[in-house]
Amino acid sequence: VLGLSGTLSGIAIFIAMVVDAISDPLVGALSDATRSRWGRRHPYMYAAALPFALSFYFLFVPMDGLSETGLFLWLTAFSILTRTFMTFYSVPHLSLGAELSRDYDERTLLSSLRMIMQLLGMFAVLIGGPLLFFGATEQYENGQLNPDAYPSLALAAFWVMVIGVWVSAAGTHSYIPKLTQATPDTRFSPLVVVSDLVQAFRIRAFSAVVAASIIAGMNQGMVQALILYTGTYFFELSPNQMTLVFTGGVIGVTTGSILTRPLSNFVTEKKHLYIIGYTWYAIFTSYVIILKLLELLPENGHPIVAPLYIISGAVSGVGLGLAIPLSASMIADVTDEHERLFGSRQEGIYYAAASFAGKAIGGSGAILAGLIIDFAGIPRGAPPDTVPIEAVMRFGWA
Repeated sequence: VLGLSGTLSGIAIFIAMVVDAISDPLVGALSDATRSRWGRRHPYMYAAALPFALSFYFLFVPMDGLSETGLFLWLTAFSILTRTFMTFYSVPHLSLGAELSRDYDERTLLSSLRMIMQLLGMFAVLIGGPLLFFGATEQYENGQLNPDAYPSLALAAFWVMVIGVWVSAAGTHSYIPKLTQATPDTRFSPLVVVSDLVQAFRIRAFSAVVAASIIAGMNQGMVQALILYTGTYFFELSPNQMTLVFTGGVIGVTTGSILTRPLSNFVTEKKHLYIIGYTWYAIFTSYVIILKLLELLPENGHPIVAPLYIISGAVSGVGLGLAIPLSASMIADVTDEHERLFGSRQEGIYYAAASFAGKAIGGSGAILAGLIIDFAGIPRGAPPDTVPIEAVMRFGWA
C-alpha cells in the first residue's frame, strides 16, 4: 500500500522473527520464575497492554516522507517492538491454560473457547474494517489500497487491544491464589533458559507438536498473507465480496473450534484429530485455485466463481478451527509430563515455544507472500484490470 517491496517486507518480518526466537523463551522463563502477589503471569499481562497497543499503532502510521529504506527500517523496528510486547502478554496468557485445569477434556474446551474469543475479535475487525475505514473514494475504488484509511484503523485497534488485554487479565485475576507459584529456588538467567529448552525438547511429544505447528503454520500463514491478493487479483472479487471471504473464514474457524470438544469424544487421540483438521484445511484451501489453474472453472465474473471461493474459505476454516485449539491443549498435557519427569511446572517455557510457532505463522507467511508477489510481477497497488494475465497465472502457480 505504501510502496515497500514484498521482498523487503518479508526481510523485515524475518528479522523480527529472529528477535522472537530469543525473546519468547526468555519471557517464558522469566514468567515461570516470577514471585509476586499477582502470581507468575498476571503482572506481565497487565503491563504489556499499553506498549503492545502503542507499538501496533505506530506500525501502521509511519512518518511522512520516508524513502523505501526508511519504510523498511520503520517496519522492522515496530514489528520487533509489537511482537516483543505481544510476547509479554501472549506467553503468560497461554500458560494459564495449563494452570487453570489439569483435566484432559477441560483443556481442550478452554483452548476452544480461547480460539472462539479470538475469532469474535477478528470477525469484528473484518466487518467493521470495510464498513468504517475502507470505504471507496474517488482515488481508491478498493478502500483497502488507500493508505489514508490505516491510521484510523490503527487507532481503533489500539483501544481494542488495551481493553481486550486488561479484560483478559482481570477476568482470570480471581484465580491467582489457586495457581501454581514459583518456588523460592527458581531462578532466571539465560543459561537456565537454555537448560529449560533442552529439557523441553527432550520430550518427544513436545518436539513433535512444535514441529507440526511450525510446518502447518507456514502454509497457513502464507495463505492468510496472500488472501487479499488471491481474491483481488486471481479471482477479481469486489471489496464487498472480499468481506464475505474473510467473514466466511472466521465463521468456518469458529465452527471448527466449537466442534473440537464434541469430536474429541469420537477421535480420542488429540494428535489424530489435529492431523485431520490440517489435512481438511489444506485440501479445501487449495482446490478452487487448482481448478482455476487447470481451466476447469468459468471466467472471473461468472456467478459461480465468487460463491465457490467464499464457500471454500468457510469450509477450509472448519479444519483450522479443529487444529489450532488442539495444539494448545496438547502442549498443556506435555507440561504435566515435564512435571512428572523433572519435578517442576514450567508452563511458560513450553508456551513460549508455542507463541513463537504462532508468530512464525505470520512471519513466515509474510516472507513467502512477499517473494511470491515479487516473483509474479504484480505491480504495487495496481487495479486488478491492469495486471497482465501472465502475472496473475504466475501468482496462482506460485
